[in-house]
Amino acid sequence: MPTPRVFISSTCYDLKYIRENLKFFVRNIGYEPVMSDEGSVFFDPLLHVQDACLAEVPACQIFVLIIGGRYGGRYRATEKSITNMEYLEAARAKIPIFALVEQDVYDQFRVYNSNLGNQEIDATKISYPAVDSTKIFDFVRDVQSQAVNNALFPFSDFEGIQVYLKQQWAAMIYRFLTSESEARRVADILSELTKANEKIEFLTRQVVASVADPIAKMKVELYDYLIPREVVHDLTGWGLSVTPDKFLLYENLDDFCGGQIVSDDDPDYPERSSLTYGGPPYRISSARLRNDRAQYNKIRDHLLKRLNESAITIDQFLSSSKDR
Repeated sequence: MPTPRVFISSTCYDLKYIRENLKFFVRNIGYEPVMSDEGSVFFDPLLHVQDACLAEVPACQIFVLIIGGRYGGRYRATEKSITNMEYLEAARAKIPIFALVEQDVYDQFRVYNSNLGNQEIDATKISYPAVDSTKIFDFVRDVQSQAVNNALFPFSDFEGIQVYLKQQWAAMIYRFLTSESEARRVADILSELTKANEKIEFLTRQVVASVADPIAKMKVELYDYLIPREVVHDLTGWGLSVTPDKFLLYENLDDFCGGQIVSDDDPDYPERSSLTYGGPPYRISSARLRNDRAQYNKIRDHLLKRLNESAITIDQFLSSSKDR
């Protein structure tokens, strides 16, 4: 039976007691601890030892980061520590990260961080007894500045670590189980809706086929063509009624919307393809508006082509509809 692999990342010598206890804790709950100093990392002879540790991170399901008072060895020719690089690899691989920092280190980090903007002192030149390098504080700040996976728990002893991880992992399993249950429930509902929709479509087509009215058949075909189009979704998002008749009545998208479309770009993200629901005015990014206009013209050309191929005039098609 496969078991979750837990990568334990920290400096080794100053946190040896913590690492040993954490190894037994992980094993006792049935998980597999992965530690560079325990031989559980595959040291590929074709890779540098440090790169072999990094390569092992994505193969794990949980990442535990312990930040202590020693910065540790540097990774290759960089200024970042090996522990720092392991953390970045876990963040890149989107593995759940549980980061902890010694309480003394965290307390002095807060002093350091609060004085970074102080012009009267150089926070990097103050002596901090709990750490051997202020780069540790930069590492702590990097963890906290991440958009996700950025929780950081201060601990005083291993008991605190154990309680924290038990609570966090129990919550993680609970969320997984409830999410799975909810996903199954939604999937069942969608499945039933899909079946109902298929039955309605089948009955509709049977009724249309029995009537043998070419215009009615054409309406069904054109609605099928319209439904999956992105511009149709945008128009309905604005609260507008969308029918093949209206595509035939209005030569372009702007006429369809009564000339009330407003290009509303985000100044920070001008390339974002966004849409604001409701209106008028009907707000949309310029990039999305260009796509919608082009798609509208393409749809209208297709409708006209199909009517022509079926020898149905626009007036005949529109006169058969009560909604013009």
